[in-house]
Amino acid sequence: MSGFRIASANFAPTPKRKPTKSKDYLAFIHELPCCVTGRYGVEAAHLSFAMPRFGHYGRGKSSKVSDRWALPLCADEHRRQHSMSEEVFWFGRSPHILALTIHGLWSDLGEDAASFAAAVINQQLQERI
Repeated sequence: MSGFRIASANFAPTPKRKPTKSKDYLAFIHELPCCVTGRYGVEAAHLSFAMPRFGHYGRGKSSKVSDRWALPLCADEHRRQHSMSEEVFWFGRSPHILALTIHGLWSDLGEDAASFAAAVINQQLQERI
């Protein structure tokens, strides 16, 4: 038998920490195209369904998630997101990966990140055609 060990999967289902909020990051999100339609004039739509493998543990009772999990959605798509199960709304997409990618670009590139993030969104839109 080899010497490999598997890390324990015992972890708290929701970390006990307030979500990180950033007005600057939300302003950045508003500069981007909608990640569903490609249209501009978006709202910051927060992912609320958990995906622990990406470090997203969902919402706690009567709390919001970190702004890291915000994605740009046009008003129509944002309303649609809230009118149904989020898992159904995002089916066939990878919203957690996209949110982490966009947040990473903003963290690394600051003011220069918008064009790179828009390119990532547009690439994903093209792949869905």
